[in-house]
Amino acid sequence: MPAGRMRPICAAFEGHGDTGAHRTPRLLGEQMLRLLRRWSAAVLLAGAVSAGPAKADPSSVIFIGAGAAVAIIAGEVFQTGQPDSDRAYLSFGGGQFDVYRRARAAGYFHLEYRPPWSVWRFNPMIGAFATTHRAVAAYIGIGYDLHIGEHLVVNVNLAPTFYSAGRGKALGSFAVLRSGVELGYRFADGTRLMASFHHMSHGGLLNSKKNPGADTAALTLHIPVSVLERLLER
Repeated sequence: MPAGRMRPICAAFEGHGDTGAHRTPRLLGEQMLRLLRRWSAAVLLAGAVSAGPAKADPSSVIFIGAGAAVAIIAGEVFQTGQPDSDRAYLSFGGGQFDVYRRARAAGYFHLEYRPPWSVWRFNPMIGAFATTHRAVAAYIGIGYDLHIGEHLVVNVNLAPTFYSAGRGKALGSFAVLRSGVELGYRFADGTRLMASFHHMSHGGLLNSKKNPGADTAALTLHIPVSVLERLLER
């Protein structure tokens, strides 16, 4: 596609197109929070129960919860910079699904978009993933960046998720909560290469008999939309 035709597309992702020029970050943030509340309610209502005894291992949740607490408290206490709060990102990654128990281990691939604004230092995100066992999922949530120096970044995130197991691991519900921690290197142009660990489960809220949970480990490349735009213009 010619570079000239790509500019308006990239501008739309970046949040600088004509239709979004008069929207303030605060207004967009309020709209995002309303959408997140509706999505959360829809996720809870969409839970589908299936039989079978199993329990999610709590160590994953404890690890992610501790990482999130440390990152957010450190960020707020030391008021660390947020140099990427106004950047839009497209993210691509892959790794392994069910990495901890490996009962139904599978290849894992995901795609994510992060808009160029934040609310109270939290950034919204929307994404989807698929596995080689034909499991698919879509999610919308929030993330928090902790920048340590110029290049080291920690991101913690939480997202209500719709999950369909396909031929893969059943989690006891179509509705789960996806939480994770990412750690990686930030390049000068804002591009990030991150290692991530995520846990998905419904906490027994939607199915008291089956809540095995699943963990994923992946490597993700987060590319600013502005960088992609410059590459397309060459």
